[in-house]
Amino acid sequence: MANSPTTRAANNSLLHELSLSDYVQIGRHRKWWIIVCALGLFVTCTVMAYRMPDIFRGETVILVDSQQVPDKYVAAIVTADIAGRLTTLQQQVLSPTRLKKLVEAEGLYPDPSGKRTEEDVIHAVQKSITVEVVNPGAGKLGAFKIAYSSQNPNEVARIANHLAQMFVEENLKARENVTLGTAQFLEDQLNQTKRQLDDTDARLRSIKTRNILDLPESKPYHMEALATLRGQVQGIQDKINQDQRDRAILESMLGSGVPAPTLDVDTEQDSGGLTPDGAQLQKLEAKLTELRSRYGPAHPDVRKAQAEINKLQKSIANAPDASVPAVDRKPAIQPEKVSNRRNPVVQAQIEKLDEDIKEQTKLLKPLQERMEFHTSKLAQVPAFEQQIARLQQDYDILRTEYTSLLEKKQAAEMSYALEVHQKAERFVVLDSAQTPVKPAAPNRTLISIAGLLGGLLVGVALAACAEMNDESVRSENEATRISGKPLLSAIPKIVSTHERIVQRWRAVGLIAGTMAGSVVLGFLLSLISRRLF
Repeated sequence: MANSPTTRAANNSLLHELSLSDYVQIGRHRKWWIIVCALGLFVTCTVMAYRMPDIFRGETVILVDSQQVPDKYVAAIVTADIAGRLTTLQQQVLSPTRLKKLVEAEGLYPDPSGKRTEEDVIHAVQKSITVEVVNPGAGKLGAFKIAYSSQNPNEVARIANHLAQMFVEENLKARENVTLGTAQFLEDQLNQTKRQLDDTDARLRSIKTRNILDLPESKPYHMEALATLRGQVQGIQDKINQDQRDRAILESMLGSGVPAPTLDVDTEQDSGGLTPDGAQLQKLEAKLTELRSRYGPAHPDVRKAQAEINKLQKSIANAPDASVPAVDRKPAIQPEKVSNRRNPVVQAQIEKLDEDIKEQTKLLKPLQERMEFHTSKLAQVPAFEQQIARLQQDYDILRTEYTSLLEKKQAAEMSYALEVHQKAERFVVLDSAQTPVKPAAPNRTLISIAGLLGGLLVGVALAACAEMNDESVRSENEATRISGKPLLSAIPKIVSTHERIVQRWRAVGLIAGTMAGSVVLGFLLSLISRRLF
């Protein structure tokens, strides 16, 4: 049959129309493709698996132990997610600098031949370490596992335990650094706030000391002082007004010619001849005259003075020397007859009132100045009160901040004490690594099975490709589907005994060659992998 694209396309379309028996028939026809591929990959993978060195694994389980002191007594400073902190710790512990110390401590020195440098050893150790979470639950990490893999069974447990100790120490160191750094930061802030608080307090004290009379607390003092001064001023003003009224009355007496008492004593009889009652009577008469001129005849004081005079006159009249005729006596005081005559008594009283008014007026000035002083201080109180209020508010804010920082600093110091005494959250080695009895890898059986399955898949794929590219017709049904017409007869393939023997030897040779090639290929691949990895 001609080899044309049309025929190849027809063959490809026929593959989709085949039944299960047709596929079995194709498998029989292409069985050596499948057998050779499966056998080759199986032998190659098996050789490589058994050529691989044994890998031993040491595991250490670390438990994340929660804080032993309740949070309500001592608040934890480090509140970050443990999973995130574990990632950070892993980066720190598995850094080349830390692993270099581990390599030196455990004697994992480079190859003396120079094939493996120190960087190669550190990189190999870093790849051999795995960190896995064991049982995360309820959003919190409960435990994690540190594993180390190596060809030497005696060193895996030792290195795994060393790594676990490094994780424990690094976690404790990191937590102590965080709490100590927090405490130091809070102490710096506390000292800065304390300085600001002292400065504000000093300013407040200085202002209060220098302006003690301007403080809001001095307002009652100023008001009480003003009330006292107003009372004194009012008393002096009343006194001045009374003196001015008395002066006006006396001046009106001088101007109107009203009789006023004068002293007209007989030159031949000195004053020593009067009896005590007589002298008292003269005084009462002078007082009566003054009261009448000031208040009028109906005033109670005028009536009282008149009653005293009448009583004293009766007493004088009933005295033993009352037989002396009254006409022989000269009155010591007699009224002024002429209105234009100057009255020295009234004039003296007016001058005395003038002097009193001047003295009282002089007393008013310092009192008024003191009133103005207290008034000005009261006027300054609101503005000064606002200034004091602002300073006091700043002081209160700083005081509150200082108290808050002090409490936080004390909490940070307590948290640091917890970390030092290992009473806070910590890593505890739950299961130490033990020297392994058998290797953990490689799983040679699994590798061989994987090679066998992979060879079968590759063989089937190659057989399908060969069948699609093969244009020969091997059955009546295939010829009928291709031509679209029924066949009259078919000639079967005749194989002789010699041809069968030849085919068997070919199969044996093919299998032997495949196995030999696969063994050689497995050795080569194993050598290459050892050199590269």
